[in-house]
Amino acid sequence: MSVPVCFEEIIGLTRTVDPCSDAYNVTASISGLFLDELPGMSLRIISDTDNSTTIMEKYERALENGILSFKTDLMRELMSYKQPTRKRFSGDIGGKGFTSKLGAATYYGQRMYSDIRGGKFILRGVSLILDSTEAVNLEIYDDYDLLYTYTLMSETGRPNKTDIAPLELDLNTNYYFLINPVGTPYRNKLTCGCGGFHWCFDPDHTCYKTSRDGWTEWAMVAGVSGDDLDDRANWTRCKDANGMILHGNFECNYVDSLCTIESDFANNPVDAGIAWAVLYRTAMFMSTYILDTGEVNRYSLLGVEQINESMLNYSTRYGEILTWLAQNLEDDRSDCLCCKSPMGFGKVSQRL
Repeated sequence: MSVPVCFEEIIGLTRTVDPCSDAYNVTASISGLFLDELPGMSLRIISDTDNSTTIMEKYERALENGILSFKTDLMRELMSYKQPTRKRFSGDIGGKGFTSKLGAATYYGQRMYSDIRGGKFILRGVSLILDSTEAVNLEIYDDYDLLYTYTLMSETGRPNKTDIAPLELDLNTNYYFLINPVGTPYRNKLTCGCGGFHWCFDPDHTCYKTSRDGWTEWAMVAGVSGDDLDDRANWTRCKDANGMILHGNFECNYVDSLCTIESDFANNPVDAGIAWAVLYRTAMFMSTYILDTGEVNRYSLLGVEQINESMLNYSTRYGEILTWLAQNLEDDRSDCLCCKSPMGFGKVSQRL
């Protein structure tokens, strides 16, 4: 399934075995909710329609579609009560203009830090500004491990961009974008330094600020260089981009925080509301599969009215829960949204 793991087991299909139904699995449910315990969702009805697919195939398809639909529906409902705290950024970290060469080191690059909950950086390409034409490996580390490696090309004395498939990085740690080139990088600026903006980098006292560069609202970035990779956290940080330009965008996934390792879908009222919403939305998809079946049987001939009534009930309850969630979702789940002012003016709150 193309959904977060914790969402996969947010509800279950059934907790019992029915010998009269086709093959299926008794499934886990971290919320204690099961699809077949909703009125109109018995395993007999589900298994007796559309014999081209098994119960489990129907259920997995309905659950995946239900979760994806719920996330979209909740985002739309949230916008009635909340607003983004930051503008989406798309552009460059680092300038194309350059001056002198950097001093001798083994590794050069940039360090990025952000702890904005719900935020992510999507890297789409990297430009290098070196005094050599060569293929260079870009290595991306977090605080502990090498995460990704890409091959970049440089061209002597001018910025040279290498596009990559979009890479999503959650803003919850340090990231190091490092190269070990044969040539030497030129010194280019991280920011324009205009409009009264003063560069800063301090993970202990975060300083996300508004500037003409835009990305400074989302992360702190510093130029770094050094010789010992294991000591990279202690490398000197500077306001230069160190011959590198990161191309990408910062944005929020407003509903990612709905499913975390801290979620308690059985006891927390908001988490439980999320589980109930997923249950009803999944049941709506499953009901549609039943009504759309090409099989002629007693349920498709006699149960249409009952199924339609059940779908109306699912839809009504789903809509009520969506509204309740949008009104009661805690602000501390994400740094991406804040409450709208009752006077119509947004109040933007940032942790500086």
